Amino acid sequence: MKNIQIIFLLFLSTVFAQVSMSDINKLSNQQLDAIKAELQSDAKATTIESITSEGLDKSVPIAITSTAIAVATGDYFGYNYFRKDISFFDNIPTPADYRLGPGDEIIISLWGENNSRTNITINKDGMIYYENIGFINLSNKTLASAEVLLTEELSRIYSTLKDKNNPTKLMLELGKLKSINIYFSGHIENPGINLVHPFSDIFSAIVQAGGINDKGSLREIQLIRNGKIIDKVDFYSFFMDGKNNFSNIKLIDGDVIHIPNVKNRVLISGEVNRSSTYELLLNESISDIIGYASGFTSDASSTLILSQVIPVKERSSDDNARTSIAVNFKSAELTILNNGDSINVLSIPSVDSEVIVYGRVKSPGKYPAMNNTLKNILDIAGGFDDPIFRKTIREDELLILRQDSNKFYSTQIAVSYKDADQFKLEQNDKIFVYEDINYENSPIYRVEGQVFKPGTYPIGKDKITLREALSLAGGLTELSSEKNLTVKQEFTTVDDAGNEIITSEPVSSITLDFEIGSNSVIIAYPFENVVRVEGNVYKPGLVAYDRGLTMSQAIVQAGGYKPYSMKKRAYVRKANGEIDKANLFRGRTKRLSPGDTVIVPLNPDPSDFDITTFVADLSTTLANIAAILLIVDNQNN
Repeated sequence: MKNIQIIFLLFLSTVFAQVSMSDINKLSNQQLDAIKAELQSDAKATTIESITSEGLDKSVPIAITSTAIAVATGDYFGYNYFRKDISFFDNIPTPADYRLGPGDEIIISLWGENNSRTNITINKDGMIYYENIGFINLSNKTLASAEVLLTEELSRIYSTLKDKNNPTKLMLELGKLKSINIYFSGHIENPGINLVHPFSDIFSAIVQAGGINDKGSLREIQLIRNGKIIDKVDFYSFFMDGKNNFSNIKLIDGDVIHIPNVKNRVLISGEVNRSSTYELLLNESISDIIGYASGFTSDASSTLILSQVIPVKERSSDDNARTSIAVNFKSAELTILNNGDSINVLSIPSVDSEVIVYGRVKSPGKYPAMNNTLKNILDIAGGFDDPIFRKTIREDELLILRQDSNKFYSTQIAVSYKDADQFKLEQNDKIFVYEDINYENSPIYRVEGQVFKPGTYPIGKDKITLREALSLAGGLTELSSEKNLTVKQEFTTVDDAGNEIITSEPVSSITLDFEIGSNSVIIAYPFENVVRVEGNVYKPGLVAYDRGLTMSQAIVQAGGYKPYSMKKRAYVRKANGEIDKANLFRGRTKRLSPGDTVIVPLNPDPSDFDITTFVADLSTTLANIAAILLIVDNQNN
């Protein structure tokens, strides 16, 4: 039973959550009553009470749920920045401070009086050999300084290199580059020596080495050169603010990059913009980690739940190694964070501060309840200052449903609009404004088809018959007759989405004295020189009408009965909706009129033996045999 109640509560919640303000505007008086009845029913209160008392496991602290999920996923911030499989050096121009060394390929281009292009690789001693000049030392030179040196050296064999009137120009470029040997230690994915691109800085070198594993620090990475720490890099300033302070020092062959162990890591979750586990330095506080998490969301509470792990050196027993405290953000600077702590930023509790207006107003929906009277809200919702619209409102009986101390809508208050300025609203009040259905509710009917003045006509105070309605519509044309009249009754319903659905049903056995009601539709069908045969016959469809055509003859012209036909239950549906059943002679004497429909039903259970049908068929067969014998006997005589 409790499960059913819970499902019912969820269903109600879903329904109310999905009703838009435009849908509320379509609510009829009956729908308003239905909503009011649901609010006043005890199903919601009972369900809430059962869920509160028995449906929840009170041993599970709800506040730490998101923390537990984050811990389970191992979501450590920043490590995915280094896990890239890309080649990002192909189109990088040579840095101006790049130093040439063994293994680099240079391209010397000459043009002018002399034209040539030569590729030379610097040997292990940092030198190149140029024909007719000899060895030239380019080790540790930039491209600009190497170009000046080559111009000076080559001018010994190309005199026009220094000729201002007819000069030969020289340009130096880099071809294939040497890789440099960088050593990685600590928590790197590929420790040891790695060949990296010579343009690399610390960040790109780590990417080429596979990245940092989740036990390595992102904030105290060391660059060691000739046995000394020459730089420490904290990548958080780059991750958080895009500040690149690690490209100032270029790597050289033999450098060591050391990734130390993470010392202090804290999880933050809840109402922050980027929940994750962050690495903190020893002097950082809760305000720092909130900054790393991109700050609070708009729903964040000032109260934080701090779940701490007491360090081994400080704990008296492992039984008391964990603790949890509530911390106000304003005093968070005084709180010391330990490795393994977790912070859950709570959300602010919901505050009931609104009322809802349903029904006959121009803008139904939610409105603020604080310091507002019923008249204020109704005037904002619109309609009461519109003299035409106001006539459609039942302003003498505005209903307000109000919750009691158990959050159950047990109180119903009726207030007239003239007293509405004295009525103070409370949070969660439901206001129902009903429509005056007597205003502009004149009953009407329609006349369609073969009449001289088809259209919509009002029904006055006096009753009106079908004969009178036809007379007001100018009477029937020569293409129709009284036998071709049909009256339908239209009904309007509203589906779950608030859309109006119009359906109609024909009225049977009408006469000219039939009294027309509201939303009746009179249809004068044109004269038809056919009848229709439907059901269990061989050729269902239209049959040409001939004066004196009987039901039995129409069935024969439609191919006759198929097996398992219920011949005794065949019937005729007249054009005016009247039903005429077959007589004892199976319609042999029942005459049809133009526009009639003959229906032959199928036996739903053909296994049943129909003694009447059997006897009738046997009699027909015997009669046919007797007739044949009589004809034969007459011929013999």
